[in-house]
Amino acid sequence: MKTKFFIIAAIALCSLCLLSGCVLLEGDETPTKSKMEGVWQVVEAYDESGNSIIKDIAFPVTAFHLSSDRTVLSTAGPMTMFIVYGNSNYVKVAAKIDQVFNYTNLDVNGGEFFIAGGQVDRFTLEMKLQGLPGQKALTDLLSLLSIGNDYLDAIVYHKFMDISVSFTDFNADTMVWEIDEQTSAVYNTKDNNGNYVSWGGWPATNFSKCRFVLAKRVKSLQEIIKEHSSSSPQKL
Repeated sequence: MKTKFFIIAAIALCSLCLLSGCVLLEGDETPTKSKMEGVWQVVEAYDESGNSIIKDIAFPVTAFHLSSDRTVLSTAGPMTMFIVYGNSNYVKVAAKIDQVFNYTNLDVNGGEFFIAGGQVDRFTLEMKLQGLPGQKALTDLLSLLSIGNDYLDAIVYHKFMDISVSFTDFNADTMVWEIDEQTSAVYNTKDNNGNYVSWGGWPATNFSKCRFVLAKRVKSLQEIIKEHSSSSPQKL
């Protein structure tokens, strides 16, 4: 009789735990924007065919700091170039990437991200692509891609709209970004008054479909860069 009682009690306890877990999971109403805020390192990256490209875009590491005011600081210049120009074109300039984006000296790229309130599964990422301050390195890189002279001296704002965002665990320590068929792009520069002007140096319809897995970090962006700069740069 006692054995039967303990079995029934154990089943009831397990059922209660499972029910509580489901309630907690369903009750998570943290806005997606809040989950996205913080420092993230890209730990996996794949092209449209499912091939890993993580070593191709880490110079020496691809990481983001997403702030509550929507500001983005990152070492994602190579990642942005891969998305914009595609793998075949990216190979042409890969050897000069670390010269253009000098992250070992903590010269990071800026940008912004935009997302609706509440729990959503799409957001917009705008990355500002520029080379080393006061140098023509980015101009040289774009020249290798056969970009016309009329477009070489601009700082380009690459905006990718409707990027898929999801989290793979309850603690939201792993985030996945997917640039897929719903994603669209627009590339702009700015005039002397800071107004957007369309940049026609490269077709905004030719960007690569990619998938990125990001892990949340407790270290600062600068600390992550210094940590990875101590090892040999990863190149193609």
